Amino acid sequence: MLVNEYEKITKENADPKIERYLNTDTMKRLKGKGVFCGMDYVNIDKLKPIEFYSRLDHSKNVAYTASSLYMDDRQKYFKVVLAGLFHDIGTKCFAHANSYKTGDILKQESDELNVKSILLKDDEIMTYLNEDGINIDEVCDYSMYPILDKPIPALCLDRLDGGILGTCLFWAHTHSIEEIKKLWLMAGYLENTNGMSVDLTSERCKNFSGEMVLSEGYDTLWFEDFFKAINVYSSLLLSKESRYMMEVLGCTLNYYEDMGVIDEESMFYLSEKEIIERILESKYKDIWIDITSFDKVYYANNSDNGLVFVSKPKIRQCNPLIIDHHLNLCEIDGVSYFYKELNPIKELIELIDKPISGNLSKSTVKVLSKYKKNL
Repeated sequence: MLVNEYEKITKENADPKIERYLNTDTMKRLKGKGVFCGMDYVNIDKLKPIEFYSRLDHSKNVAYTASSLYMDDRQKYFKVVLAGLFHDIGTKCFAHANSYKTGDILKQESDELNVKSILLKDDEIMTYLNEDGINIDEVCDYSMYPILDKPIPALCLDRLDGGILGTCLFWAHTHSIEEIKKLWLMAGYLENTNGMSVDLTSERCKNFSGEMVLSEGYDTLWFEDFFKAINVYSSLLLSKESRYMMEVLGCTLNYYEDMGVIDEESMFYLSEKEIIERILESKYKDIWIDITSFDKVYYANNSDNGLVFVSKPKIRQCNPLIIDHHLNLCEIDGVSYFYKELNPIKELIELIDKPISGNLSKSTVKVLSKYKKNL
């Protein structure tokens, strides 16, 4: 399986202390929740992942990679690793589809529960943290560590694994495992710019405060390969198919919540397959069958009678800093002949104002129309 092959890459130099945390109830719960927000169950070929990549897989690979890359402050080191491991433990089934359910599309902050509150309920994890001399407040907010999380357009491990590499390998399946390994090897972490030449025309470089960077290794074409991967990641999320399916899933989750089939607790504690089983065993199953069976998304016109959305999502983009052979630090714009690979994103952004629809059945359109948030 590709999931296992990918894990071999990230785990090769990882700290074995990570493993005991992986066997806790809190972490095992993530095994049944996918990274790609319900796309594993749709019938649109463009959106179907080639394998199920779980939130547990993602969390492991973020932690493993952090373990390999974070070398700057050894006292802080394992706290960074665990913050990466725990960062998704509040995820509910279908992840960001829950933000579409609440209308929180741009911020996407309503699809996860509080990390600290979940850790405090797991006695096993709390015991391990105590044994490792780690305060819970040092591992429950991964945004404290720029290697793990940093605002767009910076590269960070969450964006690298669950976004760029995960999309290219499992979701868009545009890259082989060998190509993914090459991209993974390009990424490093820089705590400061001591001993480096910095592009002082860039505010981001001039005010550098720790960030993941790319180095070109032995082949100057590697940068171009990485930027193409960013383009795959951003383009798929901005595609009309992805935007439409997320809107439909948001409406559908609202519907099943109203019908009493699901609730916040079940969305957190159950796996996605268990949620789907619960839906299919209910008398309201026809809606789920239809939204996972339709196969066409198109730009709608004024006379369209389908379920129409104008979907303006959070723009998922990345503009990594790079280091060249001479230890020069600059932004992508400093190598503009590579940056042109991102131009198609601008075209897709221009299209998000256009209404989109799909070939859902009339009965589904009637039921879900009342749950639309954006028109």
